[in-house]
Formats: sequence, C-alpha cells, structure tokens
Amino acid sequence: MSADLAGRTVLITGAGSGIGQAHAVHFAALGCHVIAHDISHEALAGTLARVPEAAPFACDVCEADRFEEGVRALDAARAIDVLVNNVGIAGDGPMDAVTPDFVDLVFRVNVGGTIAATRGVIAGMKARRAGRIVNTSSNWGVFGHADSSIYAASKAAILGLTKSWALEFAPWGITVNAIAPGGIETALLETSPERLAGIPLRRHGRTDEVAKIAAFLASDAAAYMTGTVMHLNGGENLTG
Repeated sequence: MSADLAGRTVLITGAGSGIGQAHAVHFAALGCHVIAHDISHEALAGTLARVPEAAPFACDVCEADRFEEGVRALDAARAIDVLVNNVGIAGDGPMDAVTPDFVDLVFRVNVGGTIAATRGVIAGMKARRAGRIVNTSSNWGVFGHADSSIYAASKAAILGLTKSWALEFAPWGITVNAIAPGGIETALLETSPERLAGIPLRRHGRTDEVAKIAAFLASDAAAYMTGTVMHLNGGENLTG
C-alpha cells in the first residue's frame, strides 16, 4: 500500500517518543528519508537509537519564528515531500483550575507548532506542485472531553486547519488530512476497566497503528483524499 513512499523525505514533529517515534520507525522502514524533530537532542535520543539513519532537528516550537525558519531551511536542503504534524502536549484539569499560562502554552505548541511547520514547508510544496500534510487531531477534538477542554479545543482547531488548508492548497496538488486517535498505548496513557468498557474493541490503539494510517495518507493510494479526518478509536463514541 505504501511502497511508493520509498525515497521520499518526511518531516515528523514531536518525534522523540510515543506516536511520533512510531511514525519515524515506520516511515524509515518504508524507505523514507526521515527528519525527526523534537524540542532537544536529548528528547530525540530514543528515536535515533531505533532509527539511526534519521536526521535530527532539535527546536522548541514555541520559538515560532526560529522553528519555521528551521523547517524552511530543511526544505531548501532536501525537499520535504511529507509533513507529519505530530507535536503536542496535554495535561488539563477542571476548567476552574486551568491557568491562562497553561492555555497559552497548549495553543502555542499544539496549534502554533502545526501552523509554523506548515508555513515552513508550504512554499516548497507549492513550487513543486506536490506534497502531503498529515495533521494530528484527537478523538477528544471531535467529541470533547470533561476536564480536558483546553486540549480538546486545541485539537478541534487542528480539524479546522486541516479542512481549510485542504481547500487552500488543492490547486497545487497538495493534500491535507488529519488523524483523530482515541486512546493510544503510550507512557502517558491512563487506563481502567471502565475506560476500556466504553471502547467496543475493548483495547487501546497501538502507536504503530497510527503510523500506518499516516503512511497511507502520505502514499499515492490516498492521492484523491484531502480534508479527511481518519478516526482511530476502536469504535468509541459510536454508541454514546
């Protein structure tokens, strides 16, 4: 399905752990030139141990101008065919405990990081009249979640960006799609029998399953898909 990706250059933001690391491993296995981004070289150590051929790109997405310029320089050096916007943070609590600084940080990372990376690649993609952008939303960005309203709002914003960019970039043959994962097995996931009871498949997703969807959206098999949201949630929310 994704053999056509061999030789393409893929930039993955937030690639130091979890889903981002799975993206790096999977795209590399498909023969892609992987550029792995995270906030520091230390954060990328685990990914580079698994994908030693990946090119590291360490930069704080909250330094939006520096981050965007760094992405633009990468694209100039080696044309970026695929951008996987994966960088993100969570950590909400009840609304009356959320601080303005936390709200600002979540939107600067989750939304601002996605915007800056896309701005960094889009001129090159337009010039080449080709490109794939895969954004990471969340099941909570679609359906909402109690005590995680700020994170959910930031991920809902990603859906708006995805659909708007799909329309804006279509004349250049650039597709923009999103993945909306439910609970995925990472170090940060908290689970319980009650949580799994709400998922018809009775399990959480795996990081490699998310990576395979991203690779599909980046492949020629998905060339006629744009503005689409791929749900990966085990059937959660189908009955509630």
